[in-house]
Amino acid sequence: MLNWKVLYRRAAPLALIAPVAGGCVLFAAGAGAGGGVYFTTRGVESVVPAAPDAVFSATQRAFRTFEIEQTSLKVERDGEKREVEGRSGGRDTDVKVTLERRGDNTRVEVTARTSLVTWDKDFAREIIEKIVEFAS
Repeated sequence: MLNWKVLYRRAAPLALIAPVAGGCVLFAAGAGAGGGVYFTTRGVESVVPAAPDAVFSATQRAFRTFEIEQTSLKVERDGEKREVEGRSGGRDTDVKVTLERRGDNTRVEVTARTSLVTWDKDFAREIIEKIVEFAS
């Protein structure tokens, strides 16, 4: 006999997968103040309840924590959107963090690229979790 409660408990996490803008997004719990980290096709993103300036400072702290050397910074719309790029020599990984104001919050996207076609989503998740922690 089929036990529907067991089936539901096993299938419920799959309901968290949703198509988004040409890729899949998966919710991952434990993101702290941001409410969640979402895995995208190439990295992770979250919404942080802080202004872009505070999240930018948190990003710089996270770069220092993970020994990522900042290689470029692009600022648009008077700081409402920022792209920070860096290189983690120890991991041989290019890191890109995009910050964009969304009302009173900041949308943060992190990618960690190890080759032209390979991304390290686990490292990107570690970085975004530090950013969320430092911005809180």
